[in-house]
Amino acid sequence: MSELLAEETAIGPVGPTSVRLTTAGAVIAVALNLVWGTNAAALKIALWGLPPIGASGLRFSIAALGVLLWCLLTRTTVRPRRGEARWLAVNSALFLAQIATFTLGVHFSTAAHAIVILYLYPFLVVALAHFFLPDERISLARIGGLAVAFSGIALLFAGEFGRWHGAALRGDLIELSSAVLLAVQIVFLKHAVARVTPTRVVFWQMFALSVVFLAYSFGLEGLSHVHAGPASWAAVLYQGVFIGAIGFTVWMWQMRRFSASVLSIFGFIAPPTGVLASWLVLHEPITPLLLVSAGLVAAGIVVANRP
Repeated sequence: MSELLAEETAIGPVGPTSVRLTTAGAVIAVALNLVWGTNAAALKIALWGLPPIGASGLRFSIAALGVLLWCLLTRTTVRPRRGEARWLAVNSALFLAQIATFTLGVHFSTAAHAIVILYLYPFLVVALAHFFLPDERISLARIGGLAVAFSGIALLFAGEFGRWHGAALRGDLIELSSAVLLAVQIVFLKHAVARVTPTRVVFWQMFALSVVFLAYSFGLEGLSHVHAGPASWAAVLYQGVFIGAIGFTVWMWQMRRFSASVLSIFGFIAPPTGVLASWLVLHEPITPLLLVSAGLVAAGIVVANRP
C-alpha cells in the first residue's frame, strides 16, 4: 500500500516504461482476476431486478464514489492538470464503448460466448504492444504461454462454438468488438498512466460512464420504476466497491509499472473462476473440463512469464 501511495504523489515518466513483473505484482494480478472472474455471476444476480445498462451505470457510480473517497484520503486531486484532459477524454470514450459493447454482447448472446470472445483480448494486446510499446516485443515464450492458456479456455467452452446463429451471432460479433476495444484501451492506458495519476484515470472513466449510462437508463430503460430485491442491490454494491473501485485502481497502478501484455495474460484466470462462481452461487452445472482448463491456464501463465 505504501508503494501505491508513493505512485500517487510521484510525477510520472514522459513515456510508457515497464519493469520485470515481481512476485508481489503476480500475486496481485492473480487476486484481481479471481475477483473479476466473479463479475459475471454478480451481474446475473444484479439483473434479477435491474435493467442491464442501468445496472452498469449504478455499479460504476458506486465505483466512482469509492475512487473519489480514496483521492480525498490520499489528498490526490481529481481535477485534470494541464495536458491531461485529452488523455482522460480518449480513455473514457474507449472505456464507455468497451463496457457498452460488452453489455450488449451479453444481452444478445450467452455468458459463455461472451467470456470466450472477450478473452481473446490478450492476443490482441500482445500484437498491439509489439508495435506501440517499445519495451514489449513479442517473444516465443509469450506466444507459447498465450496459446497454452487459451487452449484451456477453448477446451472449457468447446461445446458452445456450434451454436452461433440469429441474435446469438449478432451478440458474438458485438462482443468481438468489445475485445478489440479492450485491447486498444489497455495499450492506450499504458501511455496514459505514464502521464496521468492512475486514480484520476480511473475516476474520470467511471464518472463519464455512470453519467451516460444512467441518463440512458432513466430515459429509455425505466430505471426509476424498477423494484429490485436485496440480492440485486448487494450484487451491484459488490461490483461497485470490489470489482470497480478497488479492482480498477489497483489495476491502473499495476499497468503503470509492469508490462501490459504480461498482465493481460493473467486475464485467462477469470473465465474458469467465473464458471466456478456460477456453480457455487447460481447452481449452474460444472463440468470436469474446468479442472483441465484451470491447469492449462496456470501452465500458460508460467510459460509466458519465463525469462
